[in-house]
Amino acid sequence: MVMIPLLRTVLLTIILAPSVHALAADPARTIAFIAFTDGYWQAWVMAPDGSGQRQVTRSPYDKQRLSWYPGGKSLLVNGNQGELYRAEVDDGRETPIPHTIAEINDAVIAPDGKHIAFSANAAGSSDGSDIWVMNADGSHLLKKVSMQWLQHGPAWSADGTVLYFLSGDTREAHNIWRLSLADNRFDQLTDHTLFHFDIAVSRKGDLAYSSNRTGNYEIWEMTPDGKTRQITDDPSLDAKPAWSPRGDSLVFESTRTGMSNLWRVDLRGDPPVRLTDFARGARAPVWYQGTERRP
Repeated sequence: MVMIPLLRTVLLTIILAPSVHALAADPARTIAFIAFTDGYWQAWVMAPDGSGQRQVTRSPYDKQRLSWYPGGKSLLVNGNQGELYRAEVDDGRETPIPHTIAEINDAVIAPDGKHIAFSANAAGSSDGSDIWVMNADGSHLLKKVSMQWLQHGPAWSADGTVLYFLSGDTREAHNIWRLSLADNRFDQLTDHTLFHFDIAVSRKGDLAYSSNRTGNYEIWEMTPDGKTRQITDDPSLDAKPAWSPRGDSLVFESTRTGMSNLWRVDLRGDPPVRLTDFARGARAPVWYQGTERRP
């Protein structure tokens, strides 16, 4: 009699295990990034400790930004000349996403996979760009931010209700702004005196970004209530942070060994650890934020 409940538990585990595994992102490819290989900047993946590095794309164009589709099996790939593709992580197969704006930059897929935010200059001016949103298939193009000078670098909140972006001119400052999509409310989060770049948003709503407020570009954190703290402190350039799913560490690019490569820093105070060592450089990491597996 005692063995019957145990047997039932074993059988249920065997039956359910495949479906659970199907939902889980492969832990060996949790971080996507761009590395210079075969003459182009290509998409790569690796585990959070830097192991299992594997090239995903091999197409003949330079990639400038990646973002994860829900499920962790595909990447939105934005090229330097406005190319836009969905790339399958397993085999590198790329499917083009049609769009009507020639020069799409900073494209990032929404957390639910239904929309793409990006910056573009539809007017052809050299000193202005706007933030746009379109459906994931490239349809229903909508301009969301149209302010003076440059708007770029959009980043989605975890629930997809907020867009963060950068706004500023090329000489004085670039500031972080927040757009609440439900009521079209704009809030400026940083002042007019500094340059801020590379916004990343954690599940809890904390922001990580690169700022030169100390005279050198370091990684900073901003909590939802506006409190800030410096994360890195090195004479090199530290940029393009990406949050771990738990929000307890960041991966970022740094030139602290000469060529730009990727590092991971624990927010409890441990020193940064180097993850990549590409001779021509690695940059622009993005950490998969899916709920099915937390490293």
